Amino acid sequence: DISTLISKFKDVGLTEKDMVTLSGAHTIGKARCATFSSRLMGVQPDSTIQTEYLTSLQQLCTQGFVVNNNTLAALDLETPVTFDNQYYANLRSGEGLLKTDQLLYSNGSETTRELVEFYIQNQPAFFENFKTSMIKMGNIKPLTGTSGEIRRNCKFINSYSSA
Repeated sequence: DISTLISKFKDVGLTEKDMVTLSGAHTIGKARCATFSSRLMGVQPDSTIQTEYLTSLQQLCTQGFVVNNNTLAALDLETPVTFDNQYYANLRSGEGLLKTDQLLYSNGSETTRELVEFYIQNQPAFFENFKTSMIKMGNIKPLTGTSGEIRRNCKFINSYSSA
């Protein structure tokens, strides 16, 4: 729920504003059906999803009655490869792909909903706030020296040969 999300961000020194702003990164990229299929299926699909969008996602993610977890869906249906504020308009129209995204508007706090509305109307403010929040997030317990590594593939720890 939204209070859990707010709490998790707060635990690392980020505000509700940072949370809503950083979530705007979901204006680009894709997600596997496995990450959101629980919203689509069952006796009662997630009521915060706009009906036509729900139907299109169900068609995309299922083969017969079986969920195809590896199928990809765009996080932003309208402008999937453009970094812009369309993500926030999608939330207002019930087209947030991930449950945590849609919560910012549909079941959000007064603050999160107001920020979504603000970013819909003010793309330059979103861009400016995104820069600030990204820097803030990047400063959360950064690994330095030999405490971390730059991965060649973000999904896997680099393997080193001991020659």
